[in-house]
Amino acid sequence: MNLNLIFKEQTLKFNKEEQETYLFLQQHNNDWANIFKEMILQGRDKVTQRLVTSMHRENLVKTRTQSKKILSRDLIMLDISTTHILEIQFPQAKQTLYAPITGEHAFDRIDVEGPFYIKDDITNTITRVHHPNEILECILIEAPDLKNAASDQFQQDLINSATNMTFAMSYQALSMQHDSAPLFNIIENSEDSYLRSEQAIIEGHPLHPGAKLRKGLNALQTFLYSSEFNQPIKLKIVLIHSKLSRTMSLSKDYDTTVHQLFPDLIKQLENEFTPNFNFNDYHIMIVHPWQLDDVLHSDYQAEVDKKLIIEAKHTLDYYAGLSFRTLVPKYPAMSPHIKLSTNVHITGEIRTLSEQTTHNGPLMTRILNDILEKDVIFKSYASTIIDEVAGIHFYNEQDEADYQTERSEQLGTLFRKNIYQMIPQEVTPMIPSSLVATYPFNNESPIVTLIKRYQSAASLSDFESSAKSWVETYSKALLGLVIPLVTKYGIALEAHLQNAIATFRKDGLLDTMYIRDFEGLRIDKAQLNEMGYSTSHFHEKSRILTDSKT
Repeated sequence: MNLNLIFKEQTLKFNKEEQETYLFLQQHNNDWANIFKEMILQGRDKVTQRLVTSMHRENLVKTRTQSKKILSRDLIMLDISTTHILEIQFPQAKQTLYAPITGEHAFDRIDVEGPFYIKDDITNTITRVHHPNEILECILIEAPDLKNAASDQFQQDLINSATNMTFAMSYQALSMQHDSAPLFNIIENSEDSYLRSEQAIIEGHPLHPGAKLRKGLNALQTFLYSSEFNQPIKLKIVLIHSKLSRTMSLSKDYDTTVHQLFPDLIKQLENEFTPNFNFNDYHIMIVHPWQLDDVLHSDYQAEVDKKLIIEAKHTLDYYAGLSFRTLVPKYPAMSPHIKLSTNVHITGEIRTLSEQTTHNGPLMTRILNDILEKDVIFKSYASTIIDEVAGIHFYNEQDEADYQTERSEQLGTLFRKNIYQMIPQEVTPMIPSSLVATYPFNNESPIVTLIKRYQSAASLSDFESSAKSWVETYSKALLGLVIPLVTKYGIALEAHLQNAIATFRKDGLLDTMYIRDFEGLRIDKAQLNEMGYSTSHFHEKSRILTDSKT
């Protein structure tokens, strides 16, 4: 390796989105603003990390083929604490990227972390990578055909994601500056452990460069509506005329179900509206306040003017979960979890709610519960599902096809059973995504704390064997539900970390795994039908039904 490198310092500059967020913080909390400024490179590096591992994993522009592992001592002039560095060549750009390696896994998967460095192969000048878009520029030089409207959007996505990463990380550093206990202890001792675990996932998706994408929101809205900022959200109650809606429920009819979910709501609404108002003509729908302000009053104003959609004054106090559009009440409240439509661009998608989701959720719940009750194969596994009990979406049959779908997906509500109605008092419920979370003042992740507890409770000699046993217990519960459903019934659950809630015992072991959210599952229609379950009543636009075997 050529060691005659010249290190070139660069001036750190805010981009427009960072400047706007910084100015917002200066107006509200100067200490937070200063922390945000100090952490700009850390936030950007978190997104660069995801971009580098993604392009290496997918061999984008041959970045895995043209990479190798080198020793960090060969680059002693750089601030790198790891033993090895991933070196990636960009021959057309005449640039070389250096990414510190923090972990290596099967299938040539690697973990990297900042700071990242890039070398000009002509001048031997080396500089610190200041933003993930510097890597994107190299990619586009290697493959000019990729430069188009999509790459321009991705460039803006990286700016937005990196800004919000710093926004979230700086809030955590500010709000937890007096904490020092392991994160699991903080979660366990919270009034609402489950909600606190959702709020603990500061960095978002561990692999996606758009992990903190919040396009469509300004800094204030991001603060008010994102889970990591722990803010109560006043969900809006809307009455929608029955002729402009489609409903589905698990057992009783939709209105009866909603009345049971919110027993005091009808009395409150009756007090708000005139005595001659006919509630029987309307269904109750919950709407996110952002969606109401930015979408309902523009795309549905005609229906509002005709009193076919009526906004009530009453609101519900909820908190955002990790997924942004799934919101939960704070314990001890037992109201349902609610999944809503939001026209916000998050982790690569506009997060509206499809018609088939609100319609099929209760139907899918009915089928899954019947299978789990009748098939003895599931009895030996500590896993189950969380019921989706009712759904509603806007539907105007007079709208033309594409417009009808768009308006239906922008206004929908799905009610899901509250996890605290399903678990014993002595366990700690958590979203599994939080198992690997940390915070600046204690680097011990919850999964490590739980394994240590198990090691102590079981009097095991070493951490490694304890970890193996812990993972076996966890995996058995998860796979015991997922594998038989797909092999025997053709139901492929989307049972990733965000789509589950796990409860843990005092000894650190998993108690029960609960799988939720049936929007992204897939069903082999023929196989499920052969097992005696009809899909004829599923939504006519169902994307979850397939005849494909791949």
